[in-house]
Amino acid sequence: MSVVLSGSKRTINGVIGRALARGRVDAAPARVWAIVDGARDPRIGAAVRTAGTRAICLYGDDVPEPLANAAPWLAPMPPESSFGALFATAGRGRAWGVVLRSNRTRDEVAQHWISLLRARLPDGQVVLFRFYDPRVLRAYLPTCTPEELARVFGPCDGLLLEQHDAGQREYVVEGGRLIIREPRWDLWVD
Repeated sequence: MSVVLSGSKRTINGVIGRALARGRVDAAPARVWAIVDGARDPRIGAAVRTAGTRAICLYGDDVPEPLANAAPWLAPMPPESSFGALFATAGRGRAWGVVLRSNRTRDEVAQHWISLLRARLPDGQVVLFRFYDPRVLRAYLPTCTPEELARVFGPCDGLLLEQHDAGQREYVVEGGRLIIREPRWDLWVD
């Protein structure tokens, strides 16, 4: 599995690449979502439920409130979202979750990520897969085969993952290969 890093902001190629990316849009902007980890901060669970976001708890809608507060949530991130503002400010550098892009319905996106909540280890043990923790996903994705990448990305066109320095990198699959690059922000506007 090869990983391609492109578009570094410190190189002239990165500057040119970003300028070219801004100059063309290959398709209409997709819907933008966040999968956030309620266990990372007590504000998350309350914020996704009270911000009128129509967020979905990935553990289900019938879990006790203490579990729901610590659960992963799929929340839409339209530009005017109060939760989006909280995620971008208070969540920055704190591994609150991952941002994704998909043209599919809220329920289709949620079902996909719900299907990934459990993973089977080589010894057969079933464990919780914390894909919504950007530290976990950015370590896992570069180890994936093309088939595994297709399974993880599912209906999503791209993922934004927070890095060690609190910056964002865009993860996409092209031709079965994982590409990690500077975000093409024109594709992340909802």
